[in-house]
Amino acid sequence: MDVETNRQRAMERRDFGYYEARNRGCYRDVKSKDITSCKGNASILQRLRASLQVLDISDHHVYNHFVVGEGDDLGWLGYFIGKSKYLYDLRITSWGEGENIEAFIEGINRNQSINSLHIGTDLRGVSFRNLRPFFRNNNNLYQLEFNFEVGLECAESIAFVLDENRCQSLESLRFEDCNLGEDGFAVIATALRTYPELEELHLQHNNIGLMGCTALADTLRGWEASNLKHLDLDGNGIDDQGLQTLAAGITNTKLEELYLSDNLITGAGLRSMSDYFQSESCCLKTLNVLRNDFGDEGAVALADGLIGNKSLTSLCFHPHQSGITRIGWAAFSRLLCDTSSINSTYLSNHNIRTIGHNSSPLDIRQYLGLNGCPHPAIHKILKSHPDIDMEPFFQWKLKLLPVVTSWFGSCRSRIYLGESIHRQSLKNRELSAFYKFVRGMPSLTVISYWQQFVMNAQAERRRIDDERRRLED
Repeated sequence: MDVETNRQRAMERRDFGYYEARNRGCYRDVKSKDITSCKGNASILQRLRASLQVLDISDHHVYNHFVVGEGDDLGWLGYFIGKSKYLYDLRITSWGEGENIEAFIEGINRNQSINSLHIGTDLRGVSFRNLRPFFRNNNNLYQLEFNFEVGLECAESIAFVLDENRCQSLESLRFEDCNLGEDGFAVIATALRTYPELEELHLQHNNIGLMGCTALADTLRGWEASNLKHLDLDGNGIDDQGLQTLAAGITNTKLEELYLSDNLITGAGLRSMSDYFQSESCCLKTLNVLRNDFGDEGAVALADGLIGNKSLTSLCFHPHQSGITRIGWAAFSRLLCDTSSINSTYLSNHNIRTIGHNSSPLDIRQYLGLNGCPHPAIHKILKSHPDIDMEPFFQWKLKLLPVVTSWFGSCRSRIYLGESIHRQSLKNRELSAFYKFVRGMPSLTVISYWQQFVMNAQAERRRIDDERRRLED
C-alpha cells in the first residue's frame, strides 16, 4: 500500500494522521484562523503552539476558554494538544456537539506533558477506555478530576483504565458531585487498591452508602504504606454502620483531614472512631462533621475519644445544627480542662484550637484560647486551681518540695506580664504552697530540724575525737 493511499485513508478517518497530513508534516504551517470557528479559538491554538500551559474547553465565551463551535474545532484542538510539550492543566467542561471527539481523544493520548486533567462533561458515547494510552504513556499526571453524572457503565470504564494502567504519579483523585452510587463507587474503590501513593481523595456527593464505605475500607486496609492525607466524604449517605466500617480502614493511613459533613452520623457512629483517635498512628488534624445531628451522645463520644489525642486541632460542626445541649458542651469542657485535680488538668487536651464555631459557649472559647498560648497546661492549672491543694503530694513528704519550687520557677520564666496570670499572683501561690507543706507536715518540719541538729552535733563529736587521737599519736 503506497504512501498516498495511507494519506487518503487518514483524511477520511479524521484521526491524528489526517491532521498531520493536512499540516503536510510541518506543525507550524497551518494558520489557526483557517481551521477554527472564531478568533478566540484561533488565538488559543496559536498560544498552544507556543507555550500555553492551562487550557479550558467550555461553552462560555470568556477569556482563555476554547469554545467548540461549528466545523472541526475539536479535531484540530486535539491535534495541537497532542503536539504540545508545555500544556500541564487541561479542563474539559464541554465537547460542543462532539464532532470528531475520537480525534480529540487521540490527541490527548499522544500528550505527555499534562499534569492535571479535569473532565466535567459526559463522553458523548465514547468509552473512557479510549484514554488508556494517555494513562499508559503519561508519567506526569498527578491530578485526575471528574465532575459530571457518572453512570455505572462509565464508572466501570474508569475503573478498568485505572486498574489496567497503574499511574504511579497520580496523587489526587476527585469524583465531585458525580452521583456514583454504591455500585459505581465500589468498582472505583476496588481499582484503587494499587494506588497507595494517592494523597487526596475527594468523593463528596456520590451517595456511596454502606457498600461504598466497605469497599473503600478494604482498599485502605490493603495499602501497605499509605500516603493518604485528605479524604472528603461529604454528602454520601454514610450512616453509623458505614462510619464504623470506614474507621477500621483509616487506621492504616496517615490521614490528616477527614470530611464527613452532610451525612447520617449519630453518636453511635462517632463512638466507633474512639480507637482510631487514641491510636499511636493517628495523624488526623481536621475533622469536619457539619450538618450531622449527633446530639449530646455524639458530643460525649467525641470528647471521650479525644482524651489523650495529640494530633487533632480542628473539630468543625455547627452548634445549632448538631443537637448539642449543655450536657454535650460540659463533656467538651472537661476534655479541654478537667478541673477535678491538678493532674487531670495537666492531662487534658491542649492541642485542639477549634470546637464547633464562634457560637460555642464562652468557657469552651476561653479554653481554646488558652490552647493557643505557649505552655497551655500551666495556664489552665493556674487558672483553674487558684488555691493549689498540696495534700496529694504529702505522700512523698519533703522530697517533693524542691520539685514544687522548680515548677513555680518554671512558671515564672514562661508567664509574661499581661497574660492570664500575673507575677505577683504567682508568687503568692508559691508562698501558699510552701506554707501548706509546713502546716500539713509540722512534725516532719520539727523532726527535720532536730535531725539536722543531732547530725551536726555528731559530726562535731567525731571531729573532736579525731583531733584527740591525732594528738595522742
